[in-house]
This record gives sequence, structure tokens and C-alpha cells, in this order.
Amino acid sequence: MRLSVDFAANRSGTADLAWGQRAIWRAIDGVGQDDAHYFNVPRLLDVPRAGGPRSPGDVAAALAEVVGRHDALRSLVRLGADGPYQVVKATGTLPIELVDAARGDADDAAAELVARLAGRSFADGEQPLRAGFVVCDGAVTQVVLVISHVVADWRAADVVVRDLRMLLLRGAIARPPSSQLLDLVREEKAASARSDRAIAQWETLLRTVPSSMFPKAVAAGSTPRYARAVLSSPRLNHAAQVLARRAGVSTATVLLVAVTMQLRELTGHEVCAITPIVHNRFDDRTRDLVTSLNQLGLFTLGPCGSFAETLVSAYPAVLASYRRARFDTLAFDAMVDRVSADRGVSVFPSCCFNDLRPGEDPGSAGDVDGESELEWLPGTDQRSCHFCLALMRWKGTLGVELSADTTRLPKGEMAALLHRLESFVVGAARPLS
Repeated sequence: MRLSVDFAANRSGTADLAWGQRAIWRAIDGVGQDDAHYFNVPRLLDVPRAGGPRSPGDVAAALAEVVGRHDALRSLVRLGADGPYQVVKATGTLPIELVDAARGDADDAAAELVARLAGRSFADGEQPLRAGFVVCDGAVTQVVLVISHVVADWRAADVVVRDLRMLLLRGAIARPPSSQLLDLVREEKAASARSDRAIAQWETLLRTVPSSMFPKAVAAGSTPRYARAVLSSPRLNHAAQVLARRAGVSTATVLLVAVTMQLRELTGHEVCAITPIVHNRFDDRTRDLVTSLNQLGLFTLGPCGSFAETLVSAYPAVLASYRRARFDTLAFDAMVDRVSADRGVSVFPSCCFNDLRPGEDPGSAGDVDGESELEWLPGTDQRSCHFCLALMRWKGTLGVELSADTTRLPKGEMAALLHRLESFVVGAARPLS
């Protein structure tokens, strides 16, 4: 069953992709249409109970208002003769899938709807938002949204969900968006000096690090080739927060430094390079901007002391890696090609770190109770990175997901690395004597 709703806005235009959009478009294009669905950004909203039941028409009208509110949700990304570009439409129609379910089956129906809408890749020129409602006794209980990663990163998707929830609760949003996608594209065209500085810093570092953190195939690999494992660990969650408070840093910094130290030991490289995926939302204009702002920073770590010492000494380099994560992607690609040509080998770490958590409570050390659990998730035949470690909320605690090329890091070594990471951080968090 389907419902269609019209949306409208007073903004439209044709533009290049923004820097962050082009970066994720390139990653998606690199894996191919069969595996690109891995990059889709799904969200599930429980319709607020305050205000009483809401009909599909009422929720659809609120969703149409959200689409009209943000350029990115009306952006059709297309591939032209000179590369990708986007057309932001002023008007259009959003199809919505309706799934009827009994009250006791609503959660299962929502999970199935998320899997179905998120399980296929977005096509060239396709509307970047898919939507579905779970309906019980005529009222919408859950809203499923799946957004193309080219137009929205995970934090942007959270903004979309927040706006929809606000409209359902209050009927209006008083403030306009902090900024818009079309404005961002124009601003980046005038920001070449900032981009040049970031790219120069990248170039200096790329001339000093290994060409790749996992340069050679060491095994036949699994099927599919790129495996995914997630370790849910209350103990690691607790330990990361304890160490973050001691050092005055974030838990993301704790875990970034910890995994980089573990990778130095695993790979034998004297200098380890890892690329944190940076959200680039550090000011009022970008905080609520709906688009893909994520770009790669570059963090390097050479010989180091204890974990506690390294957390303190490496923190300025962590912050610097965030600052160098805004750049013109085309100019960046040209720099990487130049460095690779000079070194006579393709140069890039292909080793990334991504914090996907919506936030953390800095005042809480977390619940230490509960057993750790390692699970294997569906893998893919293609990925854009040999090694990617992601932090997420998983089963009510911290989840550490590792995706890796099993020809370079076999599944047994993936599992062992996750368990070593847990033991390393938990050991460092023990009370000081």
C-alpha cells in the first residue's frame, strides 16, 4: 500500500557537489551498485504519543514540510559528462510505503521495513529520501526514513528526524535551518585557501607514512571478501569513559588512540596512519546543516609510551587531524596522485575510524555489568577501505564494529584485534595505585 504527498519550497537550483558530498559519492561509486546500499542512512522514529493518534495523512504532511525545509532532501544527484552534479527541486512528490500491523507486531514490521527500504542502492537521479509508515488501527506508530548518504550523513539524518518529531509535537518549527546545501556549495568555491592549507598538511604527512596500512594480501579471503564484526562491551564502554575523564578528552579520542596503538603492534609499521571520519559540524552554521559534511582527517602515531602517556602527548595531533578534514576533493585527489607518482606506489592508508554515536554523557562512567558479545554481520563483496573501525550504540552499550578486507586481515585476526582492543583499554582504566 502506498501514499503520495506533494512537497514544495522556494529554493531550487543546479550545483556541483559539496566537498563532503563528492567524497562520499566517490566511495559509493567505487564499490558499485550491488554493494552501494551499505552506505544508506536509515532512521526509525517512534511517533510521539503526546497529542493523540496521527493518521497517515497527518504524518505525511509533516514529512513533506521537512522535505521542503532542507535543500538536500530535494536534491537529485546525477552523473554528467564532467562528473556528478545535483539538481535541487522546488517541488515534487514523495511516495510513502504503508505497512499495516497489529500492535504487538509493530516493532517487527518496522525492522522489516527498514531492512527493505535500506537494502537497495540509490540510482542515478533517484529522489534521495525513501519513507515508510507502520500503521496500527489507522494511526501511524513508526516512521522509517532511508536517506542517500550523498545528501546526508548520520548527523544530518538526526536533524531530519528531530525536525519531523518537532512538527508532530508542536505543528511548527520556529527557526529556519542554520544553513542550506546550495549556500554551502557557493561558500566552498570561495574557500580555496582553507582547502590548500589542509591539503598541504596531508601531503607532508603522506610522504612520511606507509603507502598503506595493509599493503599486501596475506590470505585467500572469505566470501564475501569484506567481513563485518561488532563487539558489544559494557566493560569497554565503562573503561573508555573512565580514561576520558582522567585525560580530559572524549571517549572517541581514547578509542582512536587505542586502536592506532594496536595497529602499530599488529602491522609492525613504525608510524601508523589512520583516517578519522570527521563530522565537520563545529560552528552554528554547520551544526544543523542537512548534507554530507563528513571528510577524512589524517592521524599519525609513531613510537609511543604507555597508553596514559600517549593519550596526553597525541591529543594535539588528534585535534589537528580534525582541522585538516575540510578540503576540495578534486584538488585533494590530484595531490594524492602526485605523491603516489613521486613515491612510485599508490599511497593512502585505507584505514579509517568512524564515530557513529549520537552523543555521550560525559558525567557517566557507564554500566560495567554485562558480558561482551562478538557478532558477525552480513559482509559485502566490495568496500572503499581495507579497514574501518566504527563506534556505535549497540544493544544498549558501546559497539565497536570492524569491517575489513579478509585477504589482508582474516576473520580470526579481526576477532582477535577487537578482543585485544577491549583488554587493552580495560586494563589501562584500572584504578591508579
